[in-house]
Amino acid sequence: MERARYLHDTYQALQQSGLYSRRVFLDASAVRPRFIADRTFVAHARPDDIVRLAPTVRPEDANFAAIRRQLAEGRPFLFGCSYFGCIYFALLALKDLVRELLVVVARDPAPGLHYFNKIAMASGIRITVAGTTESTIALRILRHLARGGAVATMLDCFHGERLELRSDFLGKPAASPGTLYGIARRAGAIVVPTASIHKDGKQLLEIGNLIDLPSTSIEAASQSVNDYFSDLIRTYPGQWMGWPNLLARWQVARQTY
Repeated sequence: MERARYLHDTYQALQQSGLYSRRVFLDASAVRPRFIADRTFVAHARPDDIVRLAPTVRPEDANFAAIRRQLAEGRPFLFGCSYFGCIYFALLALKDLVRELLVVVARDPAPGLHYFNKIAMASGIRITVAGTTESTIALRILRHLARGGAVATMLDCFHGERLELRSDFLGKPAASPGTLYGIARRAGAIVVPTASIHKDGKQLLEIGNLIDLPSTSIEAASQSVNDYFSDLIRTYPGQWMGWPNLLARWQVARQTY
């Protein structure tokens, strides 16, 4: 039933986005089974084998160099992960940047704790996982960022049922995580969107431009992140697993504040 719903919603979202083709739909339909296979690998593989699957960061990537400089200056970071590739592998790419990471997941974190623990062992990063359903999650994120920490969470999706912020995504108004951007802005954080893209036979970590939240409005930051992911999705629509969530985001955005 879950598989059928995923395929149905992916088909509907592709149609509404104008990016549908049979080839793209077939590619997108294979993304979730691949993610499940990757997750199973993480559950059972040795840390030394897991770390080899970290996405490659291009040495000449100016945004990666900028992240390193800003972290060295003690700036807090909000790393925007995505439905491209596997989030567990994407976190491995941060192993040379951060020593400690707060990962915020939708709803209950318990089902994913084992996988994040394996990634922590493989990367050497001290990872703490928190769920959006926790009553003190906003304060927890704020305190972590306020002391110069790094937070990682998915920024190409939104799992809330109430509209917080409306920003265009693939040309349509979509519900976006306004509260999260507000917390990060209050803490003086920098947000950077990332995506693990399969290209030329390997996984590459694509890094968007750094957004200095204290000097950027929440609305502008959200739109910049959405535009970044939208451009990647138009280029690699069959690699993205977020189509069902985007369909829901479009529907929530039709609500009024």
